[in-house]
Amino acid sequence: MENFHIDKPRILILDCNRFELATLADSLRMQGLDIVGQASDTESALQLFRAMDPDSVLINFQGCDQSCVDLMDGFRKLHPTVGITLLTDSPDLRLYGIKEITLPRGTQIIEKSALTDLHQIRSAIDASNKSDARTGWFANGWDSSLNSLTDIQIETLRLLALGLSNSDIGRTRFVSEKSVEQTITRIAQHLHVVHEKGRNMRVILASEYYKWLGSPREHAI
Repeated sequence: MENFHIDKPRILILDCNRFELATLADSLRMQGLDIVGQASDTESALQLFRAMDPDSVLINFQGCDQSCVDLMDGFRKLHPTVGITLLTDSPDLRLYGIKEITLPRGTQIIEKSALTDLHQIRSAIDASNKSDARTGWFANGWDSSLNSLTDIQIETLRLLALGLSNSDIGRTRFVSEKSVEQTITRIAQHLHVVHEKGRNMRVILASEYYKWLGSPREHAI
């Protein structure tokens, strides 16, 4: 396929946090980027996308709207060559219930803690606008202990953190409560979480989950 580069792509930003949306948009404008639209929800983003027909979409994904993947697919159906860049606090999208394989081809994913300056966002946007772009990560160089967890273990951890009981998780995953208990034990072993007297193992694991989402929380006693 023929490669191409857009000197100054027209960018639509989606961020469910209105304050961060305004801050991000203003910061990128100061870098000379052409921000043609700002949206704080998927419905508004889709309306703006149709009206403005941007070259690229930047999504600061914080788990606020789980229809994010469907929205990206919708963008590509309307504009097959639109570039997509996804900002995330988490080093593993599975924590949001998203598998990387489900993202539109060429999506550029940025772990926000790996950013040192806004030029890196521009580089990712440029990469997303290439006709032969492949899905790629810009992330911290260290290995995450999350990598040792299977998709089933990650999903179990996510459901546990959302407050579901073992029986509820079992019904959701169509497995026995005993199987869920065994999975939780393996998760704790992989993450080197040791059960201590006076501490609830489920609360400790939930706390670890939210730390990976960029929301540090103290372990409950």
